[in-house]
Amino acid sequence: MSEATQTPVVRRFILVALVAPAFLTIVAIALQLSWRHDLPDPIATHWGPLGAADGFGGLATILIVAAVLGLGLPALIAATTLPLLMRGARGANFRFMAALAVGLSALSAVLNTWTVDLQRGLADAHNAPSVFPALVAGFGAAAVAGVTGWLFQPRQQAVVPGLTHAVPLGLAPGERAVWMRTAAMARPFRILLFVIVAGLGLATAGLWIAGQTAAAWIYLGTTALVALAFAAATTFHVRVDETGVTAVSALGVPRFGVAIADVADAGVARVNGFAEFGGWGIRQRPGALGIILRNGESLQVTRRNGRRLVITVDDAETAAALLLAFAKRASTMPPAAP
Repeated sequence: MSEATQTPVVRRFILVALVAPAFLTIVAIALQLSWRHDLPDPIATHWGPLGAADGFGGLATILIVAAVLGLGLPALIAATTLPLLMRGARGANFRFMAALAVGLSALSAVLNTWTVDLQRGLADAHNAPSVFPALVAGFGAAAVAGVTGWLFQPRQQAVVPGLTHAVPLGLAPGERAVWMRTAAMARPFRILLFVIVAGLGLATAGLWIAGQTAAAWIYLGTTALVALAFAAATTFHVRVDETGVTAVSALGVPRFGVAIADVADAGVARVNGFAEFGGWGIRQRPGALGIILRNGESLQVTRRNGRRLVITVDDAETAAALLLAFAKRASTMPPAAP
C-alpha cells in the first residue's frame, strides 16, 4: 500500500466509510437469505403512513435495496472524498462523510433485516405487523453507528491541498488594471435546477386548473422563492481592481468581497465542492466562505484574520496575481492626509 493510505486519517476513513458498511450489509443480506424459506410469497416491501403493509414483492427487492443503500451509497461517498483525502486534504467534512456512510449502512441493515424478520412464519404478508418499531430501531442504529464512526476517526485540521501562492504582477506606479470574469454553475446543475423550477410551475398550474386555489397560491409563492434563490446563487460576476476583490450575484445580491487593505494572501487551488464544502452554491466551512459553483480551479483569498474567500472561477491565477500586486501597492502607500 502507498504511504498515503497508511496515514491514520486515511486508514480510519476507509474502515468507517467502506469496511464497516460492507460488513454490516453482508451480514444483513446473509441473514435475510437464510430466512427465505420462512417467508410468505410475496413479502411486504412497503408500509403506509399508518404502519400497515401496502406494497408487496419478492425478497430480491429487499436485497437490492439493502445492497444499494448499504454498499452503493457508502461507495459513492468514498469515491467523491477519498481521493482528496489521499492527496492530503483534511477537514471535519471528510470525517462527517465517513460517519454518514456507516450511519446510512446501519439504517439499511437494521431496517431491512427487521422488516424481513417480522414476516417470518406468516402465511400472508398482508398480516405483517407495523413497521414503526423497525423504523425506530433503524434510525437509532444509524445514530449510534454515525457517532461511533465520527469518534473513531482522528480530529482533522482543515487543510487545502495544492494551494499555489500567486506571484504579484509587476505594475508600474500609478498603473491601473482590472480583471473580470463570470463564474457560473456547471450546465448539468443549471439544467437540473431549471427542471425543479419547471416542475413546481407545472404543479402550480395543475392545482389552479383543479380549482385548488389556496394550494396553488402556496405553490406559486414557493416556486417564486425557489427561482429567486437559484438565480441568486448560480451566477456571479467576479472583479479584481485596486479596491480589492468582489463577487456579485447576477441579481445584484448577495455580494461578497475582500477589501484590498484586508488581503493577506491570494492563490489558486482545485476544489471539490462536495468533499470540501458539502455541496455547491454559497457554502460555509470552518475558516472559509465559498462561492462554489463547480469543481476545479478556484481563487482563494486569505484575509488578515486568517479566514478565506473561495471562488470557483477560470483564470484564477491572473486574478490572484493582480490582487496581490494591488495589495502590495496599498501596503507601501503613505496614509492619506486628514
